[in-house]
This record gives sequence, structure tokens and C-alpha cells, in this order.
Amino acid sequence: MVELTRSAEVSRLVARAREGDRQAFGELYRLHQPAVYRLVRFHLPPAEAEDAVAETFLRAWRALPGYRDRGVPFAAWLYGIARHVVADERRRARRTEPMAQIPDRAVGRDGEEDRLDLAAAVARLPEDQRTVVELKFLAGLRNEEVGRVLRRSPGAVNALQWRALVTLRRLLGGGERP
Repeated sequence: MVELTRSAEVSRLVARAREGDRQAFGELYRLHQPAVYRLVRFHLPPAEAEDAVAETFLRAWRALPGYRDRGVPFAAWLYGIARHVVADERRRARRTEPMAQIPDRAVGRDGEEDRLDLAAAVARLPEDQRTVVELKFLAGLRNEEVGRVLRRSPGAVNALQWRALVTLRRLLGGGERP
């Protein structure tokens, strides 16, 4: 029941924001910023992640008049924008940083190296498995919501998640057990 109430609340906020209500968009930002940040931070360092989140919501504000509810969560629409922002940021970084100055690995194991290893492993997953991992674990969507995005049943989403986790475990050197 709480999810239905939240979904209805988000729909009302989106409708108001589409009409130019900045307070409604601010509330959408408050509700969705943590999940968008987790998604972006997974792919980018902290300093770049903050800028990418801001860019994501700026693009969302600009694109909101053209937004149409197609039965998928508003968070999935934001996720799509965030993925484009991350891709743009990566392209920009490749153009501006000489390859000789980019270290192969982070010095020490303060968690950054682990994050980079995990991000590289997730990038190697098939597209549908990668999308499930990102939407579930980074954007915080439930199987039903991910299923609407991918046009699959919640059971199929669960199977994709299981296969993704098995593959990640193998890629990260943890064996084949689920």
C-alpha cells in the first residue's frame, strides 16, 4: 500500500512539475536524488558524480514537458537520463585526460579499487543483466518496476538478477556458487 501511495504521489508531483511547478520538481529531486547519486557514483568518482547528478536533474527539468507516463516508474526515466550523463562524462574525460596520466589502479585498497573492479565487471554483463543490476541495486527499483522497464515478468527479472550475480561472482574471482 505504501508503494501505491508513493507512486500516486510521484505521479501528482510529475504532473505539477510538467506545468512548471518548481516546488514539485524540488520534491521529485528530494525523493530521487539518493538513487540517482548511487547509480552515477557507481560509474564516476565522487567529485564528478555530484556534477553528473546535477546535470541529470537539469536535463530532466528541461525534458519534463515532453515526458509521458508509459507505465514505467518515473525513476526509470531519470535512470535513463543519468546513464546518458555518465556516458557523456566518460567521453569528455577521455578527450581531456592524456592516457599516460591515468593510473591503471588506485593506490591502496580504500574501496575505490573495489568499486572500479565491480564497475568493470558490471560493464561486461549482457545489457539486460546490467540493467537489472543497476535498476535494482543502484536505483532501488523492485522486480515489478524493473519488469515494466524491460517488459518482462518479475520472475524473469529475478532470473536475470540471479544470472548476473553468478556472472559477477565469477568475474570477480569468487567461483560459480549463487
